[in-house]
Amino acid sequence: MSDIHILTGPPGSGKSSVLAHMAPDFRTVAEPARTVLAAQRAKGGRGTGDQDPALFVSLMLQQALGDQQTLHGVPGPVLCDRGLPDLLAYAAYWNLPDGAIRTAIAAMPRPQTVFWFPAWQAIYTQDAERTLDFHGSAAFGALVREAYESLGFSLVDVPLATVEGRAAFIRQRIGA
Repeated sequence: MSDIHILTGPPGSGKSSVLAHMAPDFRTVAEPARTVLAAQRAKGGRGTGDQDPALFVSLMLQQALGDQQTLHGVPGPVLCDRGLPDLLAYAAYWNLPDGAIRTAIAAMPRPQTVFWFPAWQAIYTQDAERTLDFHGSAAFGALVREAYESLGFSLVDVPLATVEGRAAFIRQRIGA
């Protein structure tokens, strides 16, 4: 199985920037939420958090499971922008059932490392898809952290540093 490492944390905490910086040297997996949102908006679909949260979470689960399948047998390390446990936070945020997510998590290979990117107001920005303010983002991040910890994951705190500094920290931790 692949050597999978997850980058997670509140929206706007720098995960995607670090992932993009590391992408030339690693296999990477994009954040399911952004992939789903782009596809839904391109076709005028309702599977977005502001229109149909249950459909949005279901589509993210499908996307994440598809991404997991593409990783089977891929030599690592692989860096993922979010993991299946993140979907528990989305379900909690919208008070949705999470049975299908928990079933998928139970069947997934355990990632080697879960890197936690803390909320960081100095770099936080909103955009067309990240509409929460900083405090809302931090609160959502608390749901994400709670989801991972409730499943027994140990999180490795990524320091507040430049993109290059954070990437170097991750490289050192995964031995790459």
